Amino acid sequence: MKRALVAVPLLLVTGCSTPLTPAKVSPSFREVFSGLYVEQQRMLGRDALDAKGLHVLASCQRTGNDATGPGEDWICGVQYVDLGTSSAQSFELQVKADGCWKADGQPATQPATLVDPLTQRTRTNPLAEFDGCLDTSW
Repeated sequence: MKRALVAVPLLLVTGCSTPLTPAKVSPSFREVFSGLYVEQQRMLGRDALDAKGLHVLASCQRTGNDATGPGEDWICGVQYVDLGTSSAQSFELQVKADGCWKADGQPATQPATLVDPLTQRTRTNPLAEFDGCLDTSW
């Protein structure tokens, strides 16, 4: 029995762009922030809040020489409306090549611990430091 040799074309990829762009990181950050903000507020006794009602906008960008790609020089600004009041905060991000990122909140606005107003119990603030990942297959 003769075997046919099948040639498989080799695909060379040049000029690939990174999926780690502000347009991809921003929605990922917005989604994670929204959920954690609602969780944080529930920890503080506000159960009626939901992520859709916050109207969260996020804008992430690198502050270094590169506009895209992994790095520890990303900043994400977030704006949201809670109880009719517009608020804004910024977070420093470390974005890894695999699309996962870690955000650090500013201690003045997102302290490491929170005090439950009803029980006076200290809890870890979910927005002091958090992480997420985005789909890098785009």
